[in-house]
Amino acid sequence: MVGSKNMNPTKTMRRPVKTAVALLSFLALCGTGFSQNSEESPYDEFWNKVVIYENAENETMSKFAITGRLQADYHSFENDVDGSSDDDSQWRRLRFGFKASLLGGITLHSEANMNLNRPEPLYRNLTDTYLSWSTDSGMKFKVGKQSAPFTLHGSTSSKKLYTLERGKIARNIWFPNEYFTGASISGSRENWDYLAGIYSSDEGPEFDEAFDYGTFGLLSLAYNFEESDSFDESLVRFDFMVQEEDPLNQTPDHKNAFSIVTKLKKGKLNFWGDLSFSSGYGSQSDVWGIQLMPFYDFTDQLQGVFSYTHVESEDSQDVDVTRYERDLAGRGDQMQEYFVGINYFFYGHKLKWQNAIQYTEMDNLGTHEYEGWGYTSGLRISW
Repeated sequence: MVGSKNMNPTKTMRRPVKTAVALLSFLALCGTGFSQNSEESPYDEFWNKVVIYENAENETMSKFAITGRLQADYHSFENDVDGSSDDDSQWRRLRFGFKASLLGGITLHSEANMNLNRPEPLYRNLTDTYLSWSTDSGMKFKVGKQSAPFTLHGSTSSKKLYTLERGKIARNIWFPNEYFTGASISGSRENWDYLAGIYSSDEGPEFDEAFDYGTFGLLSLAYNFEESDSFDESLVRFDFMVQEEDPLNQTPDHKNAFSIVTKLKKGKLNFWGDLSFSSGYGSQSDVWGIQLMPFYDFTDQLQGVFSYTHVESEDSQDVDVTRYERDLAGRGDQMQEYFVGINYFFYGHKLKWQNAIQYTEMDNLGTHEYEGWGYTSGLRISW
C-alpha cells in the first residue's frame, strides 16, 4: 500500500518486529518456569505474582499489587474516495502503577501512561491516581484523577472492550481524555447501581491544572432487572453529563450529554446498545448517535462481535472518525460504521487477541469525504 503519510520505512519495519518479539516473549513466559505440582494454571501463577504483599491481619497495609496494561496493534486502512491508505504497527498503550489497601478500607491507586512509540521521554501523564474509601454498605467515595464514565464505550475500560478501541459515539460525544481530577460517589443498592461526580474540565498531565478551567458534573443510574425467561441478565442505564461553558475548557464543547445504555444476555448471546445525544456550545453543534452491538460466545475463549454505529451532527464538520481512520479522513456531518470482530481470550480480558474488519462511510454537506475498509489486529494484556 502507498501510505498517506511520509514514514521512514526502516522505522516502520523495525517497530512491528520489536512488538512481535516482546509479545511473543511474554507469552512464552506464561508457559515456562512454573511449578509442575501446582494446581493453578500457568496463567494464574503468573498473574498472582503481581501481588507483592498481602496480609489481612496488617491494619496499616493489607495488600500491595502492581497494576497496568500493555496493548499493541497492527492496522491497515484505506480511503477509496482519494486512494490514500495507511498500514503500520505500534504500541497502543503502556500503563504501569500500583494499588494498595490501607487502614482497613482505603485504597490508594496510581498509574502512569507511558509512550513506547517515542520514549523520549517515556513518561506522559498520570491516569488513575486517587484515594478511595468504601463503607460497609458498599458505597465508595473517590477523590483524585479518575475515569469519568458516560456513554457505552466511555464507561468501559480499555482493558475490557470487546472491540479494539472505543467507538465513534465515544469519540464524538464522550471526552477522549478519560481521566479527570474530581470527586465521586458510587455504589449499588438492591437492583440499582449509581454514580455521581464532579470533575475539572482540564487535561493536565498531573494535578497542577485542576479546576483552573470549568467543571462538569456526571450522574449515572442503572437498573439490573431480575433474571427472567427472556434474559439471564438485563441492565438499562441512564447517563447525564452537564458542563460549564468556560471558553478555556480543555474538554470538547459539550454543554450536556445524555445516554441510554442497554446490556442484555441470554445464554451465549449478548447485546449492548447505546443511544446518545449531546448539546454543543460555542462552535460545536448538537450531535447524536446510535450503536447496536450483538456478540456471541462460541466457546469460553472464542467470541464473535458485530457492531453498527451511526453518528450525525447538526452542522458540518462536527463528526470525527476514530484513531486509524483519522489520518485518511477529514471531518463530516454524518457517519456510519459496520464492524465485525473475532476475540480469543487466553486468560479472560487479562490476555486476549482481537481481530476486526470495519467499513466506514462519512459525508459532509452531501459530499463523500471518506469510504473504506480497515483491518486491525491487537494483543491486550492487563494485570
